[in-house]
Amino acid sequence: MIKSYRTEYANQVHQLNVSVSKHYYVTKTGLLKYQIKKQEVNLDKLTTSERLHIIYYVIRDHFSGLFYSELAVSNNPIPIHEFLYSVWAQERDYSFFGTPDTITIPESLERFFPSIKEQVTSLGIGLVKVTSGFQSGIRDIRTIEDELRYCIGFSFEEAKGEIINICTMLNKQNSRTGKSSKIDLWRNNLRNLYVPKNDWIEGIRKNILT
Repeated sequence: MIKSYRTEYANQVHQLNVSVSKHYYVTKTGLLKYQIKKQEVNLDKLTTSERLHIIYYVIRDHFSGLFYSELAVSNNPIPIHEFLYSVWAQERDYSFFGTPDTITIPESLERFFPSIKEQVTSLGIGLVKVTSGFQSGIRDIRTIEDELRYCIGFSFEEAKGEIINICTMLNKQNSRTGKSSKIDLWRNNLRNLYVPKNDWIEGIRKNILT
């Protein structure tokens, strides 16, 4: 277990967060709507709600602050292995890729995706205990919610596309060093780069079907 929250290089620790929006939802006609009063819903309660809630998938590289995000609707969540494969195997010019040495997985996420630890550790990735001082994605989600206000009344598919622009904007901001962008800090501090093979994702998909 990591005893301090300081990382020394890019892709040392990735912080994973999947959570339900407290304010946004999708109408039956597929439009993005905002509710001022917080919706009392989380991953554990999602199956009991009749409303179509927005689910945020967020993963952050702890060293650089670089992050990647996707949106889903509660009646069609993204399988977590598909999200992680998309993040780690696909090179993008606005975010990171490659597997981390270790990853944080909140308990709520593990309950929603019971196989996630087995899937992740099969790649040789270690697990870091999530503590109150090592929470992931909270600031990113707040920023996403702020930026999504420009998509209210748009279709959910249009809102999904806007996430790329939000990721790009935030990742080009100055890093914690103040000397370079977050994306440049990540690129300049990679020690190793490992990309999961296609066999990993195909094996998981096959197990689900059998």
